[in-house]
Amino acid sequence: MFGERRNCLVIDDDKLALRLAATVCHELGLKVYVADTPSEAMDELKRRRYELVVVDHHVHGIRGYEILDQLSALVRGAHVVVFTADTSDSTRRQYRDRGASEFLYKPLSKQAMHFKLKALLECAA
Repeated sequence: MFGERRNCLVIDDDKLALRLAATVCHELGLKVYVADTPSEAMDELKRRRYELVVVDHHVHGIRGYEILDQLSALVRGAHVVVFTADTSDSTRRQYRDRGASEFLYKPLSKQAMHFKLKALLECAA
């Protein structure tokens, strides 16, 4: 869909959400990699460059923005999308300060995810 195959990393410890995000990203023509722990995410980000990183707000007791703090040099230049049920301004600010591009609110909808990710990727193309 977007010409050359771009890489996407999905970071989530919820297997259902991880599968849903991976499916949507694959349907959008992205080459999808997954990590269900911060250490797996670190390993993946060291292996290749990612155009899109999708991270859950809570991964094994760690907030997604803390993961972004740990991985900041490795996600530089990537679009960061956050899964969360927390719609507070303070949470949004925490992520925006760390470069988040978009938020997907839980419960996750495949249609909403597809729409937002497609729009984000088209703007970046």
